[in-house]
Amino acid sequence: MAGTIQIAFCADRRVLPGLHVAAYSVVANHDDNHSRVHLHVFSDEITAADIDLLRKTLNGTRKQYSLDFHSVSSALFSDFPSMSGSWGAYLRLLIPSILSVERIIYLDVDIVCHLDVADLADVDLANHPAGFVAESTIGKAPDRTIIKLMPDQGDLPYFNSGVMVVNRELWQRKNITERCLSFLKDAKVESHDQSALNYILLRDWQQLDSHFNFISNWRKNWPSLRNEALSRGNLIHFLDFPKPWDLGAEIIHPHYQLWRSVLDKTEMRDFRSWHNTASRKIHMSQKAQTGYKKALKDRFLFSGFSRGWLKSVKGL
Repeated sequence: MAGTIQIAFCADRRVLPGLHVAAYSVVANHDDNHSRVHLHVFSDEITAADIDLLRKTLNGTRKQYSLDFHSVSSALFSDFPSMSGSWGAYLRLLIPSILSVERIIYLDVDIVCHLDVADLADVDLANHPAGFVAESTIGKAPDRTIIKLMPDQGDLPYFNSGVMVVNRELWQRKNITERCLSFLKDAKVESHDQSALNYILLRDWQQLDSHFNFISNWRKNWPSLRNEALSRGNLIHFLDFPKPWDLGAEIIHPHYQLWRSVLDKTEMRDFRSWHNTASRKIHMSQKAQTGYKKALKDRFLFSGFSRGWLKSVKGL
């Protein structure tokens, strides 16, 4: 083996279907003749039985891999705003202080990886502590509060933290975790840990190619999402509400079948959003309601576009 690629996920029991899909797609699409994928799952509530089931899913890839579970309390973040009732996403800030490795790839669980993560592991971070894909400019960031906090930086890129490549030595040397936590204690930002990272890493992060964080609900990306073959070469990220495992996503999510095609290969293939599981949750926030409405509209538009019924869709 030429080396080991360290992949980190943060998850709670409500996102287990997403974890299975994300982890399976990472391992299945990796060429294990040259390196091995080492997966790390960080959580404060996933059980040993959950990890055993994930191992069965990964064994189905018939690829070489290793898997470690890290039980980490989210109590440190109890004073911070939750994200749909969970503090799990904040755990990503702690990963570089827990894993004693040179480079870490952090991935949100709402992804399907249709590329070899070796390509992501080899990106040049140009002496920065981390690399990300830009989502917008700061002046057009989805977090309105960060715009107010950085009024003179509006033309600079604002990144999405769902895919993050970390140079651990530089991250630790620059105290990124501590500075983000200090920021979050004082600043009430809408995108929480993501905006904290954008604020602390201003001008000190490496911009990655967009195919490493290929956002599915951007209509300009739809031509590559019409089927699995076209989506190859991208790490697809299902941003916003609903997630493919959320209640009603079978009907509402425009790219549900792409996600489902991977879920059907896992040990959670029998999962349905209406089943009585930790995933079954009705999101009541205004952001969630707006997301569901947009997703339902996009479901019809994407269906028409992918079948050739619609030749033109705004945003394509």
